[in-house]
Amino acid sequence: MTVDPFNRGKHHAAVVGISLVMAGLLWMAGYAPPRIVAAVPWFLLFFVMVIGPLTKIWPPITRQFSGNFPLNWRSELGIWFVIWSLVHVLAVFESMGWDVIGFVVGMSAWAFAAIAGVLIAVILALTSNNAAYQFMGPKAWKWHQSHGTYVMFWLLTVHIYDQVFTPSGALPEDPLHLLYVATVLVVVTLHLGAFIKVVSHYREHGDYPGSI
Repeated sequence: MTVDPFNRGKHHAAVVGISLVMAGLLWMAGYAPPRIVAAVPWFLLFFVMVIGPLTKIWPPITRQFSGNFPLNWRSELGIWFVIWSLVHVLAVFESMGWDVIGFVVGMSAWAFAAIAGVLIAVILALTSNNAAYQFMGPKAWKWHQSHGTYVMFWLLTVHIYDQVFTPSGALPEDPLHLLYVATVLVVVTLHLGAFIKVVSHYREHGDYPGSI
């Protein structure tokens, strides 16, 4: 099964724990709360983005573990990515004195990309459940979730680029910024590898093993 619309309480609890551990590590590394609430959702999204291609590149992973692992973690990871992202957005508005109108009027293209990405993420989170899956149907739900996630990822990648490279135009020295760059490269590499494997499978067997 390449999709999993169910939400499990123990998975949500585990993701909350993982999020708090990441936040704690960033805090101990000396990062301020605004940086932390921006970094944690990005790393949760990173986990979401690598699960699909990993199951294509290394199919045995889904057979070595029960319960449709690791695909059955994407929904919970995605929902908490959205929650942390909304906390980050609220923190940005708070730092601007809640001048939301001023932010919207004067925001850059990079900021617009981030806001658009978060809005898409909220829609994906609201439909990341079995009720939406049953209402939309398997194919439509999977298309909606997968394509929406790709669009959202690249919109937020544009925002990451703005934060990392635009201020100086040079490779950043901040370890957290370097980690952002590394995660983007890992996601792109894994998805490219999965795409190549799917195409090779099609050429050899004449059918697709499923979408990434």
